[in-house]
Amino acid sequence: MTTLALHLSVATPMTSDTRSISLLVLATMITLTLAVIRGLIRRTHLVMVVSGTSALLVVLAVLGLAYLITFGAI
Repeated sequence: MTTLALHLSVATPMTSDTRSISLLVLATMITLTLAVIRGLIRRTHLVMVVSGTSALLVVLAVLGLAYLITFGAI
């Protein structure tokens, strides 16, 4: 078991910069949210588009603000 743990710690590239990982995760979440909004507009009825898009825009705004704070723009 010790050998396996040592091998995994050597084989897994670890970065000490958590900011770049946070930016990557936030950018991925923003991209997925935009894809969901785009798919929602294409496939659902008008009532679901309005309510779903408004809820997802709030999520997108929070993710965008978190990205800007992490990036250091604000």
